[in-house]
Amino acid sequence: MQNSSTIQIDLDKVLVTLFCCYAFSMPFELILEILVGIDTIFKPFRILSLVIIGVFGIKVLTQKLYVDKRDRVDWLLYGVFLYGIIISCFKIITGVFDFRLFLNDSFQFSLHVATFFIYKSTPITKEQALKIFKWFLIGVSLNAAYIYYRFVLNWSSGRQAGFTDNPNYAAFGLVAATTFLILKSNFKQFRTNILLTSFLILFLLYTFGIEGSRTGFIMFLVANILIFFFSSIRRKISILLVSGLILLLLIPGQIQNSAIKGPMVLINRLNKSIEGDEDVRFVVWRGIFRVLESEGYEGLGIGQFKANFPKYYSEESNKLILEMTNYGYFLSPHNDYLAILVDYGLPSLLFYIAFLVASFWKLFQNVNHQKIDDDGELLAQFCFIFFCCIIIFGMAAENFQHQLYWFLLMFTTKQYLK
Repeated sequence: MQNSSTIQIDLDKVLVTLFCCYAFSMPFELILEILVGIDTIFKPFRILSLVIIGVFGIKVLTQKLYVDKRDRVDWLLYGVFLYGIIISCFKIITGVFDFRLFLNDSFQFSLHVATFFIYKSTPITKEQALKIFKWFLIGVSLNAAYIYYRFVLNWSSGRQAGFTDNPNYAAFGLVAATTFLILKSNFKQFRTNILLTSFLILFLLYTFGIEGSRTGFIMFLVANILIFFFSSIRRKISILLVSGLILLLLIPGQIQNSAIKGPMVLINRLNKSIEGDEDVRFVVWRGIFRVLESEGYEGLGIGQFKANFPKYYSEESNKLILEMTNYGYFLSPHNDYLAILVDYGLPSLLFYIAFLVASFWKLFQNVNHQKIDDDGELLAQFCFIFFCCIIIFGMAAENFQHQLYWFLLMFTTKQYLK
């Protein structure tokens, strides 16, 4: 006879709840520093990652380990880090090696990879997935409200990131949120919900303009082109009309209105790019190929590009790079593919590209498979579209140390249960 006082805990449901909290925490990495002046490595998302790992450890000890066989592609991604650790151990023995940066980077990506693996190993239904993403939307929207307050009500001009550490990542999250909301509007909703969703999309787009992210702008264009193909003829006409109106409002000099002050931050940055100002990224990228030619393509070791940045770029004339090298600081490669190539080596880059190609093909097949329910169709469309955005974002940002990249990567590549 079962003891009525025994408490039964469904650890899978606990993990889903923790992932809701984790999704909500994505934009708030600097919240303790900004609100109460506490600069600590214990960011909200890191604390939640450690709790998730702890709960998963209890689950493994009390139950058998569940691994979704449909996620075999992920082992290509794990191979990136496995080779990176192997080549780092070799470099430690054979030459000068910055062990502090190696430990720092290894700890961060280990936390992200462990959370990624646990998410993929947790049975999650489509309904639960939408609930998790709903909490992500709430987090992004609250951060957008803070950005709006700082920019408009508090008259703080220039690019704003809110509680996120970089405007490009804030824009990354906003593109994910607006893409999901625009896709969701394709499905049947109550009139009140349509109005609220439309208002939220417009508000997030205004905030997106304040970020001034050029890579984010390219992602937004690609996402909406793909959304266009998934839309009905009536919605395609509406999208074209609204897009034309937005372009008219954003053309500099056409309409002078304080209401578009926010989006002008983005437009001004795009204009500077068109006028021919060289982005510092290109200088860093050229330097990476010089490093590879002299050091080889097997990889410098995890964290070692940053460690040797002043040595590799000491003769550059770019003002920002000169300042970095004079103070012994560094710039990141601003490119996932080059970052992997220079630190982790060519084998790791091939693993990563194979992971992206295999995942893309799986998502492409999934989006073309006929769905019998709206939730499944919405998730399939969003995951395919935003995975394409992740590939694009990696061309202008280094993401392996950032939680937002890992959350969106694991969300879009997960095989959800019915």
